[in-house]
Amino acid sequence: MTTKAWYDLADHFCAREKSLLDGGDNQYFERLAARRYNYAKKFTPGAVRLVFLQSAGEESTNKTLLRNGRFVWCKNLRYEGINKESLRKLSFTIGKGKKRFVVTEKDVLVIPGNIFINNNSFFRNYSKVFSSFSSVFNCRECLKIMRRSDEYNWGSLDEFAEYIASYTPYRPGTLVQPRMGFFIPKIDKLKEKISELSGLYCDASALNNKRGDLISYLSGRDYITTDKALLDLFHGFRDWCEEEPLAKHPVGIVLGRSRNISPHSGRELYRVSFAETIYEQVHPIQLEVLNEV
Repeated sequence: MTTKAWYDLADHFCAREKSLLDGGDNQYFERLAARRYNYAKKFTPGAVRLVFLQSAGEESTNKTLLRNGRFVWCKNLRYEGINKESLRKLSFTIGKGKKRFVVTEKDVLVIPGNIFINNNSFFRNYSKVFSSFSSVFNCRECLKIMRRSDEYNWGSLDEFAEYIASYTPYRPGTLVQPRMGFFIPKIDKLKEKISELSGLYCDASALNNKRGDLISYLSGRDYITTDKALLDLFHGFRDWCEEEPLAKHPVGIVLGRSRNISPHSGRELYRVSFAETIYEQVHPIQLEVLNEV
């Protein structure tokens, strides 16, 4: 298990186009985290709006699914069981094509037709980037299509939904860790931790007079600085964090579903405890399962 570092999670959050660690473009940037999605102007019968993450394109057969954050109308959804990581899979077709694409639940988000999502940089809150999206195995629009495609004659949609839910890896008590690029710590906790770590690093390196400069650089986006002394300070801190246990973000445990979320919204959000900090609305796309219950 590779534990994620506090600063690495923040710097590589997918809503940020630039990264200090990458020295420019953020390798985890996802256009969907910076786009606006309007209500559907028209509904395609038997189809849903799916938007795919970069991870979906890791399979060469899925490259065409990546549309720079634009959604794709997908048809003929079918539940395909679980993979070796216990993630649920689905297949679907696009347009009039017969090719079936297969992705896992970590690769795709749903935009129900009656939902408006605004991740514009002037309005978005990093903690809410994913909370408006639905999950493909929790969205009734998707479940209706999958039920029709399933070989078993299900008595009701609720019965089929319970069957699908029984295979979720995100049960209460499941041990998880933040997924790189998709999870960002609470801002107040992040500021507190970065301040603490900067102080520890400067103390250990006899650079007490540089703590303010380091904190200022870490909290900014000035990745093109030519100040060699500042860059050396930053790189030294980065290398120190890779070895310092206190710089690692704690793993978490799923407490259960988020409260006050309509069961008909398709939004699959969880309460997750990371050490003493509880996050109330974490989308499963933001988590990696370490140990199932």
